[in-house]
Amino acid sequence: MTTIQPHLLLASASPRRREIITKIGLPCAVAIAPTDEDAAQARYQGPIEELGLWTAHHKAMAALTLPEAAHRLVITADTTVLLDGTELGKPRDEAHARELLLALRGRWHHVVTGVVVCTTMSGELQIRAALRDTPVLMRPYSEQEVDAYIATRDPLDKAGAYAIQHPSFQPTERIAGCYLNVVGLPLCVLVGLLAEFDVCPAAQGCKGTACPWSERCLP
Repeated sequence: MTTIQPHLLLASASPRRREIITKIGLPCAVAIAPTDEDAAQARYQGPIEELGLWTAHHKAMAALTLPEAAHRLVITADTTVLLDGTELGKPRDEAHARELLLALRGRWHHVVTGVVVCTTMSGELQIRAALRDTPVLMRPYSEQEVDAYIATRDPLDKAGAYAIQHPSFQPTERIAGCYLNVVGLPLCVLVGLLAEFDVCPAAQGCKGTACPWSERCLP
């Protein structure tokens, strides 16, 4: 019996990205890029707005060395949270998470995700990449709400120490752009990059909305 291998390989440990990519309806394997992301980012010296794209590219090059990457389109992404031109990163501990959330409270910031799609064809690297930036306004939550959210441990593995989709904390007041970008994988960007490899989604998600991928996307 012959096994048909998925055409796509999402190289990400993020359960959120793994869930989002199912919306396009294409078979997709998942893996983790064999690299130390933190050590790689420590070497970065370019514009802070492009850190996510640079990291996604770094992860893509590492993922291409995986045996399961052969004959597949490798997809990587990385999300950064920027406040006043400073990258907030993931919290070191609960105290740092509290510091980040209080710094963001009631303020606009930017969530920037870099997406890379690449493969090797006839021994040559083919790569496409793009950025998506979504301005986000946080609501004026209380310190008690912050403490209760941190107690769930949800913010400890997330850039900026929050998840926009958290059902009880619901930290944001407004966004200006792509909702899925804030979650971690802007499908509008990914679909555009896949099209450059003549790959189209098998599903269209939401119909009759401004964005076919999320009803929560705003202009």
